[in-house]
Amino acid sequence: MTSKTLLEVFTRYLPDGENRRLMEKAFLKGNMRVDKNLRMVELDFTSDALIRKAKLYKLENDICKAYVLRSVRLFPKYPKELFTEAYFSEIMEEAYRTNIISKSFLQEYTPSFDGNRIEIEIMFGEGGIGFIEYNHVGKKIADIIYGEFGIEYEIRFKKSEHYVPRGENDIKSELMKLRANRRDTSSQESFGSFPVSAPSGKRSSVYDTPAKMFTDENGYLHIGYSVFDLKDAIPLIGQAFEIKPVPIISMTGPQGRITAVGEIIDIEISERKTKGRYRVEFSITDYEGSVMFRTTASDSEREEYQALSVGMPVAVLGTLRYDSDFDGELIINPAAVMQIKKIERMDHAPEKRVELHLHTNMSQMDAIIPPDIAVKTAHRWGHRAVAITDHGNVQGYQEAMKAAEKLGMKVLYGLEAYYVNDEAKAIYGDSGVTFDDEFVVFDIETTGLSPLSCKITEIGAVLVKNDEVLSVFNTFVDPEMPIPEEITKLTGISDEMVKGAPKTEEAIKSFLGFIGDRMLVAHNASFDISFIRKAATDHKLPFTNAYLDTVSMSRFVNPDLKKHKLDTVAEYFGLGDFNHHRASDDAEMCARIFYRMVAKLENDGISTPAQMSEAMSDHTDPLKLSSYHMILLVKNKTGLKNLYKLISYSYLKYYKKRPRIPKTVLEAHREGLILGSACEAGELYRAVLEGKPWDELVSLANFYDYLEIQPISNNRFMVANRTVRDEEELRKLNRTIVKLGEETGKPVVATCDAHFLDKTDEIYRKILLAGMKYDDADRDIELYFRTTDEMLEEFAYLGKEKAYEVVVTNTNKIADMIEDGIRPFPDGTFTPKMEGAEEDLRRICYERAQSLYGNPLPEIVEARLDKELTSIIKNGFAVLYMIAQKLVWYSEQQGYLVGSRGSVGSSFVASMAGISEVNPLPPHYYCPSCQYSEFITDGSYGSGFDLPDKKCPRCGASLKGDGHDIPFETFLGFYGDKSPDIDLNFSGEVQGKVHKYTEELFGAENVFRAGTIGGIADKTAYGYAAKYAEERNLNLSKAELSRLTKKCIGVKRTTGQHPGGIVVVPKEYEIYDFCPVQHPADDPNSDIVTTHFTFEYLHDTLLKLDELGHDVPTKYKYLEKFSGMSVLDVPMNDEAVYELFRSTDSLGVTPEEIGCKIGTLGLPEFGTSFVMPVVIEARPKNFNDLLQISGLTHGTGLWLGNAQDLIKNGVCDISKVVGTRDSIMLALIRYGLDNSTSFKIMEFVRKNKAGKPLPEEMIAAMKGKNVDTWYIDSLTKIRYMFPKAHAAAYVMSAIRLGWFKVHQPIVFYCGYFSAAPDGFDGLIAAKGKAAVRRLLDEIKGKDKKERTQKDDDTYAAMEIAYEYLGRGYKFLPVSLYKSDAKLFLPESGAIRLPFGSLPGLGEAAAQKLQEAREEGEFLSIEELKQRTGISKAVVEILESGGVLEGLSETNQIRLF
Repeated sequence: MTSKTLLEVFTRYLPDGENRRLMEKAFLKGNMRVDKNLRMVELDFTSDALIRKAKLYKLENDICKAYVLRSVRLFPKYPKELFTEAYFSEIMEEAYRTNIISKSFLQEYTPSFDGNRIEIEIMFGEGGIGFIEYNHVGKKIADIIYGEFGIEYEIRFKKSEHYVPRGENDIKSELMKLRANRRDTSSQESFGSFPVSAPSGKRSSVYDTPAKMFTDENGYLHIGYSVFDLKDAIPLIGQAFEIKPVPIISMTGPQGRITAVGEIIDIEISERKTKGRYRVEFSITDYEGSVMFRTTASDSEREEYQALSVGMPVAVLGTLRYDSDFDGELIINPAAVMQIKKIERMDHAPEKRVELHLHTNMSQMDAIIPPDIAVKTAHRWGHRAVAITDHGNVQGYQEAMKAAEKLGMKVLYGLEAYYVNDEAKAIYGDSGVTFDDEFVVFDIETTGLSPLSCKITEIGAVLVKNDEVLSVFNTFVDPEMPIPEEITKLTGISDEMVKGAPKTEEAIKSFLGFIGDRMLVAHNASFDISFIRKAATDHKLPFTNAYLDTVSMSRFVNPDLKKHKLDTVAEYFGLGDFNHHRASDDAEMCARIFYRMVAKLENDGISTPAQMSEAMSDHTDPLKLSSYHMILLVKNKTGLKNLYKLISYSYLKYYKKRPRIPKTVLEAHREGLILGSACEAGELYRAVLEGKPWDELVSLANFYDYLEIQPISNNRFMVANRTVRDEEELRKLNRTIVKLGEETGKPVVATCDAHFLDKTDEIYRKILLAGMKYDDADRDIELYFRTTDEMLEEFAYLGKEKAYEVVVTNTNKIADMIEDGIRPFPDGTFTPKMEGAEEDLRRICYERAQSLYGNPLPEIVEARLDKELTSIIKNGFAVLYMIAQKLVWYSEQQGYLVGSRGSVGSSFVASMAGISEVNPLPPHYYCPSCQYSEFITDGSYGSGFDLPDKKCPRCGASLKGDGHDIPFETFLGFYGDKSPDIDLNFSGEVQGKVHKYTEELFGAENVFRAGTIGGIADKTAYGYAAKYAEERNLNLSKAELSRLTKKCIGVKRTTGQHPGGIVVVPKEYEIYDFCPVQHPADDPNSDIVTTHFTFEYLHDTLLKLDELGHDVPTKYKYLEKFSGMSVLDVPMNDEAVYELFRSTDSLGVTPEEIGCKIGTLGLPEFGTSFVMPVVIEARPKNFNDLLQISGLTHGTGLWLGNAQDLIKNGVCDISKVVGTRDSIMLALIRYGLDNSTSFKIMEFVRKNKAGKPLPEEMIAAMKGKNVDTWYIDSLTKIRYMFPKAHAAAYVMSAIRLGWFKVHQPIVFYCGYFSAAPDGFDGLIAAKGKAAVRRLLDEIKGKDKKERTQKDDDTYAAMEIAYEYLGRGYKFLPVSLYKSDAKLFLPESGAIRLPFGSLPGLGEAAAQKLQEAREEGEFLSIEELKQRTGISKAVVEILESGGVLEGLSETNQIRLF
């Protein structure tokens, strides 16, 4: 039996020509080895021809992709006579690939053959050879030879005579460690797995060959893909040294002293277990390769390394070695670091160009340049303007605008649109005929796709009238060029078949004689016509016939068809099989199709092509048309609004795979826009490429305001795919466009179509494209941002004057056509109007304040209220407050309380208006009976909830405590003019109704969801880079992978919607006055409309409401439902509740009984594994301490290495550390600083994410008032801070829930699980405490990488279930007649589990069960299924939970 070829084995893989030939000559040997679980395949194959490893590895990868496998290994078996010395390098490639030895370790070697012995000279001495012998490298290489050829060789290594000792001691050291820790690796069986040697073989560069290193005439060092100035280097760490660098790509093995230069790409300093010792890691890159530096540092040395920062160019002296602790990677131990200068690329031309076509990283998964960097680069080069023209969106505008306004730079706001010509037509030329006239239906076959570089091989035509063939024309054509193999496979036409056939001139003459002046008909006619026209033009033959395209005709006549290929339409009409891709057969079939469509038209009263054209223009579907690229530039404010409308329509009405702009819609909104013809995907370029008649090209060119040409490299892919013959053909295309510009008077501009900044940045785009599974991801296109001189050199073939015109003169001319001062959204704040908002707000606040504090109000209350109201009303914020007040009122009317977030609780007006439950006044007593009040302003109490119980001195009633001492300035700024941000937490059960109520208030046409942009996250970017390397068999170092990752981070992937953000547009405006709109995730089926811009950029312009969904208000609802009391009546100073934060005593159990040291599980923000250790260590005593903990655990740089150490060392306790942003201002005021300075210091500290040092004047001001040194030092470590009001709101909710947990535990657990049931397993819970413990231990025992989100949800829920059971309570099993669909119900001192607690039982099924049982008892399982409509799977879930015990299968059985 003949063995199968690899082509027959892997039928799903469709190889190209070279791989196909390889697979046809390779035969399966034995059986395939398959591991379905691991998705891995191995097989042996025989071949009579040697195959290079690179080709074989690529074939393996291609098969992997086709079958979605993890690994494919193909092991060749060759005749032994094929083995030669020349093939030994391929054997070594296999050794590198399988990690038998690292390529970087054994890059230089010289083999010599003597019989069956191979001696390999290497550039290592005793240490290196010892290392190789220890790893049995020689035997393993010999095994590869034997496996492929069946020949046994002995392989020895020896020291090369050219060996120079470098790093030998390092290798000896590594070898000693390996021997000391030697382990048996015999269990590491194959299946694509091999023992890994200590040096990892990881490459420092993604590139194969190094760039040339040299010093230029300016003394600048060119190394890797960077240029540095080494003069005047500044020592940062260690002593100054002479900088003699080695390119990073050349660092392939251990070496003594070595110097690397590059730019720092990451740095991490972390404390080790040994106090006062730190691990320092940083990486540098020269953008050709990257290397990591690793060392340990003392306290003083750490400060030196903290001076290093990402982006800093440095020279580093150190020792290059393998790091045995980290995968054996090559790293450098730094000894000294000096700061050098990086020389950026500049534009030195006296007159600068303007870039009119540039993509930022907002072009979805296609470009790398951040918008602000594009603007800054153009500005640094001296360009007067730069255009932003992303694909289909304008989401790069915001960052570009911010950068431009800082620099005084002009941005040309634009878009590369997906344009469709919906002025549909199928007729081209004079169509004054009827369907009763004669037509010539024809088809051609060619050597390729482009009439510029390919030729006709066959012409077939039929002369028809009224569905009758009158005459036939058919001829082969000698193309006078070889027919490509793949074309022969497609058409069946070979070189032999056209040999001796008429040459092109003769064949075209005959064809033109056959057609006469009749109208031509063809399928995808523009293709066939372009070849006929080119041939006629080449031979000076007149050709002016009108023609009809049956593809366009079919789209109109057969709208129910999704595809309109010839064979598809033939099948649609039931016309049978035909010899597709042969001209005569295609022509005859096309004729038959044509007349079937004519018949359908005539049934609709259409009898001429002209009438068909008219009808088509009325019924064209833009979603079914091919799109072209087009550049739209904004000329003025009118154009900006029109652009926003066009973008909105493209996403909301015309989205199919991409947002389309129909020509008819564009024409209606063209005012204020400048239209450019774009790139090779533009309509004009395509028409030139297809050889359209000159008058048609002129007509197309006249539609645009300017014409565009681009560098040859942009379109070089057309040479590769044979669309054009060579690069000279591409130049001809550009010259044609220049000529069109001269004839039409349209300026022709040269643009880069820039997708990345520098030429070397192309690798990042390749990684993105590979991640999107593009086959041609590795193609070099050089879409980089060029300087003026680079562009002038590029277009020198046009002549010096014309090149200057298209590069400099005309690009500046277009920039001049655009008005200065255009902003993507208007300056100022635009809030909706609400009649009487100011008066209503003042009235509501005073009524509430007087009900609490009496009339007249105490001076401290009156002053605060008046101050806030004056500021709020003066700055136009009263409407925002009143809207928030109405939304809160609406939610409370639905029975759900509302929680506040953020700093809104800093506003006393918000508190009095009922928007926030947080009272920001100083701690105070007030009497609910007689309105007596007493304020504590000396700072002795941090919160009014911590005041001791006291009786009213006026009426004897119990006083209440309140107030958290929060300054108003943290909400609206020191002058009260900062845009307020009111975030409200609504129950998830009422959030949707609140959104609808907002629409009722302002009109649905004025209310939009806030949009979001999903960029590539760090881990995703790393995954893309790692996958790119893996698919190309590149074992890259961590530093190089980090480098490849960095510039991919932030590239736009998708869009979305804010979880609760609502944007309101004033009724007197349209949303298009501010931004476009779209559907989230570009989903045309969504009924949600979002802003195109993210709200962070519209924050100071439009009103945004944060109507967020949260489970705390839902828990409140159920606590009130099950307890019959209001959560607002819960005392905030119950000592038993505060004990929860110190021990488990209030729960009546020991820590061992519930598996937790304290009782905070289930309390908002205090029950997580991150916060509980802080709570345990801080031992809070009161509300203010908890408020501090909330701030510490939500900030950055506050606890670890800061407050934690201060508390441990006894410097201060939890009440005094810096916990929240507001506490800084208050503390400094109490130290004696003035309000303004205190506010400025607070603002600097809370915004200091970059870790800048505190300004000297601030330090001096604090020292001048004797602020404690530890306090100042603490401020320097902070990177982000939490608002005190937000922390207060969190702690209040924790205390309220904690009260129920202590005093009404069944109510607490019922409310908790009813509101947050995710992860709860009723089957396990019903089995008791031991079963729950086993589940928790099982999840905890999983490796972090194995744990899923479901595991985490289950652990969180069941941990609280374990606590509940540990307190001695029980879960009652799900009952068919007692359980609720989703609520956990109190029952006889226990909790009755709901239907929804059974794993796998969905919400809909649970609801059906509850509703059906209201109709009466179920007689059988059969009746249960009939009344509820539940599935068999749900019945099985109920049976597994014991819910159906005692219920018979059918009613009949029940009778006996």
